[in-house]
Amino acid sequence: MEELDPDARGYIEIWQLEKLLRKMVMEEGSQDQMDQASTSLAKTMVPSSHRSPMQKQIHETVDFIHENWKRIWFLALWGVANIALFIFKFIQYRNRAVFEVMGYCVCIAKGAAETTKLNMALILLPVCRNTLTALRSTALSAVIPFDDNINFHKVIAVGIAIGAGMHTVVHLTCDFPRLVSCPSDKFQEKLGPFFNYVQPTWGTLFASTPGWTGILLVLIMSFSFTLATTSFRRSVVKLPSPLHHLAGFNSFWYAHHLLVFAYILLVMHSYYLFLTKPWYKKTGWMYIAVPVIFYASERATRRVREKNYGVTVIKAAIYPGNVLSLYMKKPSSFKYKSGMYLFVKCPDVSPFEWYHPIIHIFQVMSFPRLWLQNFLQCLQASLLH
Repeated sequence: MEELDPDARGYIEIWQLEKLLRKMVMEEGSQDQMDQASTSLAKTMVPSSHRSPMQKQIHETVDFIHENWKRIWFLALWGVANIALFIFKFIQYRNRAVFEVMGYCVCIAKGAAETTKLNMALILLPVCRNTLTALRSTALSAVIPFDDNINFHKVIAVGIAIGAGMHTVVHLTCDFPRLVSCPSDKFQEKLGPFFNYVQPTWGTLFASTPGWTGILLVLIMSFSFTLATTSFRRSVVKLPSPLHHLAGFNSFWYAHHLLVFAYILLVMHSYYLFLTKPWYKKTGWMYIAVPVIFYASERATRRVREKNYGVTVIKAAIYPGNVLSLYMKKPSSFKYKSGMYLFVKCPDVSPFEWYHPIIHIFQVMSFPRLWLQNFLQCLQASLLH
């Protein structure tokens, strides 16, 4: 009876009972009759929401939304913010004199640049671990998917790549050619005040502060983003010597820290603009000032904790399945809460690489085999000394 009521309504219908009785009768018949009766009965055990392809699709969609609604609304908010900024900047430049020379190209380039500035600010927030840990215990966790911070960090990185790529390509293929080839009288009338009445060439555009900072920004971002991909970060890519040093976590870590220079270049690139003169309209530094200060404070706090707090490893052992068990003394000021996990670093293996166990704290923890071997060698050496 329970199997015939997959929707948990508390009752079965006459046609379901009929199929059950028919199966019982046919069990004494031929094998073909039994198979046919079993197939017919099995269909009655399928929930009503899955009895047609349309119903099944609707039910799966509803389930997906129910399970991922926090991710959906948060990504939608991020997408709307990017689209709104793009449209705002597009309309702004559509109504300026520069449109008479560069057309819609400058509108697209400036719209893409505005979204890039927003995303360069937002990308720092998902990696502020201390803040996120504190926010997880607040009411905000009911509507914001804090546990998806790294995934959101990656999504924003894709947004930056799209915005920066669009900004660069449109400038190089459309804006610059129109600017350089513009008739002199039209240039002097529409854009003369922005360029001190000297029409630029390709050389002067690239040699200008916006030009060379833009080139360096693209190179640093491309390099850092490439080494951050899974294939490079986890050494899936096998490169010949000496390029093999570009694969691995340490390369990813060093390359990511080159983005410090990217932020400096971004401020310079967005401040020394040709088409915007008042300082309060140069918004690049306004976008990133607070997130950069916030992230720098996070890193400083993390560094202080790393230097001032430590644990004593009492025992370490490897169990079947390459499982490492660590027994440590709990710091006196540490208060454990259910669901906590920890990050483990062995400086002799890597001064930067942190592993976070896949099992919760105070339970058996699993680590990669190579890291286990290196860690135990360092641990043994430290115990011997």
